[in-house]
Amino acid sequence: MIADFFNKTKPVNFIVLNTLSVLIYFTAVIINYSDENYASSFANLIFYLFFFLLFLFLQNFIIRKNQLTSDNSYALLIFILLFALFPKTFVNYKILISNFFLILAIRRIYSLRTLFETKSKLFDSAFWIGLATLFYSWSITYLILIYVAIFLFRKLKWNHLIIPIVGFITPIYLYYVYLLVVGKELLFKNIWSFNLSFQYKNYNDLSLLLPIAIILVVIIWSIYPTLKKYLKAKKQKRATYSLLLIHLLLAISLAIVFPLKDGSEFLFLFFPFSVLFAKYLQIIKDYWFKELILILFIILSVVITILY
Repeated sequence: MIADFFNKTKPVNFIVLNTLSVLIYFTAVIINYSDENYASSFANLIFYLFFFLLFLFLQNFIIRKNQLTSDNSYALLIFILLFALFPKTFVNYKILISNFFLILAIRRIYSLRTLFETKSKLFDSAFWIGLATLFYSWSITYLILIYVAIFLFRKLKWNHLIIPIVGFITPIYLYYVYLLVVGKELLFKNIWSFNLSFQYKNYNDLSLLLPIAIILVVIIWSIYPTLKKYLKAKKQKRATYSLLLIHLLLAISLAIVFPLKDGSEFLFLFFPFSVLFAKYLQIIKDYWFKELILILFIILSVVITILY
C-alpha cells in the first residue's frame, strides 16, 4: 500500500507528491490565511508555489545526490507532510526564504564527503548561509555545520578554515555596499538583531502541541536503531550520519530560541528530521508497522489542517 508505493523512487511518485504539495499549499494559504494581503494576489500565490516546489526539488536532489537514504521517496513524503503539520511555515516568508538559501548551503555541505571541489563547496555553502542571514539573523549558526563537516570528512587544512569566513562575509559586505549607495546604511544593524524568546505558551494550542509531541517521539524513537546501524557502517557513512544528527540538534536549538513561537520555527527541522525518519523506516522489517506509521502520520496531517 503506502509503504510499498513510496518504497522505490519512480516517476509516478513525483507526480503524486507534487500534487499533494499543491493541495497542501493552497489549503494552508488560501483557506487558513485568506485574510492576509498576499492571499488576494494570484501572482504572489503562484510565485510562492513555484518557490515551494523548487524547495522540494532541492531537498530531494540533496538526498539522492549524497545518498542520504536508500532509493525510496519516504524522506520527500515526510518533508511535504511536515508543511501540513506546520502550515505557518507558508506565511513566514522571511524564514521560508532563509531556509531556501540554507538548503542550498546544505547541498554543498553534505557533498563535502567527496574529494572534488572542496574549496568551492566551502565558499559556496558559507555564501548561501550569508544570504540566509540577511533574512534571519540566527542562520549564521549554520556556519557551525560547515566546520563540523570539515572535521568529520577530514578536510582539516588552514585554508579550509578561512574560506568559509570569506564566503560568509561576501554577501554581507555586498549588502552593506548597496545600503551605503542608496543611503540606508542604518538598516545594516538590523541583520545583527538576534531576537530570541523562551516563552512557549503558544505550544499549549493542540494544533501545535500534537505535531511537536509526535516529532519529539519520532526523533527519540528513531535515533537508537539508526545509530546502532550506522556505527557498524563504513567511515564515510558514519560521518554523514553524525553530520545529520548535529544538523538536527542545531535545528532544534534554533527552534528553541525562535522569537515567534507559531510553528514556522520548525521549518529548520524539516530536512534533518525527514532524512532521519526515512532512515528509520528503511530498517523496519515489519511491513504492517511501517504502514501504520505512515498512515498515522498522514492522518495527523489531515487533523492538524482541520484544527487550523
